[in-house]
Amino acid sequence: MKISRPQPATIISIAALVMASTGSAVAAVSFARNAGAVDHKSAVGNGATLSHAAGKLVATRAKGAGKGTIAAKYLDLGGVAHGSTSTFGQSVPVPDNTSSVPTQIGGIPGLGPLTATCADQDSTPGIGDPQTTITFSNTSGDVVNQSRTIGGGNPAIGAVAANTQSTFTINGSSTFELHLQRKGTNYFVRGVVRQDGKGTTAAACTVYGFSLAVG
Repeated sequence: MKISRPQPATIISIAALVMASTGSAVAAVSFARNAGAVDHKSAVGNGATLSHAAGKLVATRAKGAGKGTIAAKYLDLGGVAHGSTSTFGQSVPVPDNTSSVPTQIGGIPGLGPLTATCADQDSTPGIGDPQTTITFSNTSGDVVNQSRTIGGGNPAIGAVAANTQSTFTINGSSTFELHLQRKGTNYFVRGVVRQDGKGTTAAACTVYGFSLAVG
């Protein structure tokens, strides 16, 4: 039996098939090696050392209080300001025909406390008309710069001398903002004063808001 010589077209077809199959195998191996990579960068777990994580993606925390976040050790925070936030909320009953004792609603070490006092504006016995006074006491031993805004008014900008107080009074309901600054410390306060129960024996001054300290 005589075997005929393959035609050129057949040889070309076989060669193309071999090359295509080989390419698929190489691609499969490459995909397997890089299955966990993004843009050709492999990922490491959140507990990896900095040396092991260098040049790789870092996974977020899988559990705990920081779940879904990246550990600070992998982030360059040298040029980022550091601060802390806090909230406050107080409802102070109006003493009939007098004022309450100051109630601390905020403050920051190195600057001084922030307090609220509730007073009765109506001299009629048994009828309360809440009036709220906010006081910043400068205990820093140095001058503290201050900007204060009540409601939609223009800011009052000035300075609070050492060992003195800065106060402002809101007769009804309104908002207020404070920006206090000394050296490298800035303290921001955004609050609300609400007049509750005016004309009743259950009148009260309600003060709430939040503060941000940046140093």
